[in-house]
Amino acid sequence: MEVFTFEKSFLERLKEAEAVLKWEGAVMPASQVRSEWKSYVELQIEPAGWQAIWKIPRVICEDLKLRYPTIVYGYVEQAIFEELKAVFVVTAVQDSDVHLPESNEVSLVELWPTVEQENSALNVDTTADCIDRLRFFYTHVWMPWDKDYDDDRDWVQQHLQARIQLVCDLSKNRLPRPLAVHMRTLLTEASYIQQRLDYLELDLSDAESDDEAVELNDNATEPARKQAKSGNANGSLNASSLPVTDLMCLHLRMAIIRSEFEILENPEMRRAYSELQSNSLKRLRSSSGTTKQSEDLLVERAPISHVVTVPGKLQQQLDLLKLAQSLVPPETQVQLANTLQDVLSICQSNDHILLSPGEHTIKFLEHLNDNGSLSGLVQPEAILTPVPDLFKLPVVSSSDEDSTLLVIDGDYTLSQLVLNCRHVRRGILLRNGTLTMQGCRLMGDGNSSTQEGIVCMPGASVELKSCLIEDFAVGISLRPRSSAELGSVQLKNCKTGLELLEKTASLNLQGSKCSFDGCKLGILADGLALGERRTEKNLVLKQFSELQRYNNENLLGNCTFNHCARNVRVFSESDQLLAQRSHQRLLEEELVGENKENIQMV
Repeated sequence: MEVFTFEKSFLERLKEAEAVLKWEGAVMPASQVRSEWKSYVELQIEPAGWQAIWKIPRVICEDLKLRYPTIVYGYVEQAIFEELKAVFVVTAVQDSDVHLPESNEVSLVELWPTVEQENSALNVDTTADCIDRLRFFYTHVWMPWDKDYDDDRDWVQQHLQARIQLVCDLSKNRLPRPLAVHMRTLLTEASYIQQRLDYLELDLSDAESDDEAVELNDNATEPARKQAKSGNANGSLNASSLPVTDLMCLHLRMAIIRSEFEILENPEMRRAYSELQSNSLKRLRSSSGTTKQSEDLLVERAPISHVVTVPGKLQQQLDLLKLAQSLVPPETQVQLANTLQDVLSICQSNDHILLSPGEHTIKFLEHLNDNGSLSGLVQPEAILTPVPDLFKLPVVSSSDEDSTLLVIDGDYTLSQLVLNCRHVRRGILLRNGTLTMQGCRLMGDGNSSTQEGIVCMPGASVELKSCLIEDFAVGISLRPRSSAELGSVQLKNCKTGLELLEKTASLNLQGSKCSFDGCKLGILADGLALGERRTEKNLVLKQFSELQRYNNENLLGNCTFNHCARNVRVFSESDQLLAQRSHQRLLEEELVGENKENIQMV
């Protein structure tokens, strides 16, 4: 089935928002914005009876231990205009392992009306267009802190056009790339924090209600028990165990993001920020000995090998330099550096980075350069030991809870490294080109149901040799038209070791030495033709060779499964909730901000 999607220009978006929020000759305070949208939505949206796809938010997927994104199909039983929500009844799920309450209270912006409707008399075109306007506004224009603005200030005049213009500038690459990526990262983090805050605060209010109920029933034989709002006592969507102190930390982080974004929202301040950043890079290049001619990023120069070391004894440093000497051609220029973050800020295409053992923390706001490499100064076998001593290995980790550790755009090589992904939602995002990994270890947190190790976007390819990927929700995710070649690769203790999200994704398991160990599901294959005689919605298979029968052109090689709850699971293309075009669109919506890609107009 298809969902409604819209292509609109910057000017159209501005006029749509102004039509809702324009008060002739009067101030529109921030406190009134939501009320105006409520009034508009009540006039435009059908109150009940229309079918839609619900894209379950990440925070709910995390709490319910669901894959992300998870989509379900159903209908709106009742629109709650006062809260911009709806009571959504689930009627179909893609995965039978997904267990949700039948009736759920969801935000309207999480719903995507379907083109085909059981009741043709409903005005679903207008409903879908209204939700599209609402989703764009609350995703890209309205900020979580706007509700705190003073009522004597005109929010529309101060922010509406400037915010939509910012979205347009980001989408058309009019801002310097480092600044654009930094702002997208702030926006994505703010959106996620706000979802989490709403979720946790609802938890606290429910808990307080429970306490009151217990007090009122002190004289009863048993205290009153809380019933889930969804009507299913075992399926509450608000089951968080985070303490109140974490709630305070989220509020503090949101305040920091607000103060920084309010500065960057101003075009003049953005220019000043870019100039300061440019001057900082020039000082960094000057202090590192880079020639004046190469300060301009557009000037071509010979490749450089950057050697990054952590503090250590003199003999240790000499041993590392000897090892580096065996890896670097004699004629190559070599630059010694303090931190990996500094090197990533100045390196260019074809540059090679060598890392000493120790932890290298980064907050990387760019993609890795084409045709370069990042390698550890350590023997390959040390990376894959069963119980590694991380202090003796080159470890790359995020300096804060960024969304993705490494974003790669083009051909790149990683070797002899440990990528500590425990504090990020995604380890590696491969946007384009071929990523080659040799002797690397990716480590997830082992708890999240949404954390991904490697994500290959359409058209990209990954080649892994002698690598270990462990403790992720999804070890490797292959999107449509992407490919992977795996040789002697172990996927260990993942909820899903490898997923093929469309039949055009190709996989070559070289040499039959790949293994899936201790995974809940080894391989998930989505959207395959199971044959006309097949009536099953999905199949559970024991061997990779059985999966090849359904897609022998794109699946090669073999592998072993050890102690996996399920080895291979196949979903039929005939049972897809969404048509391929709509499914791809929802995936793109997820990757707009947090994967540091260009914002596209919804």
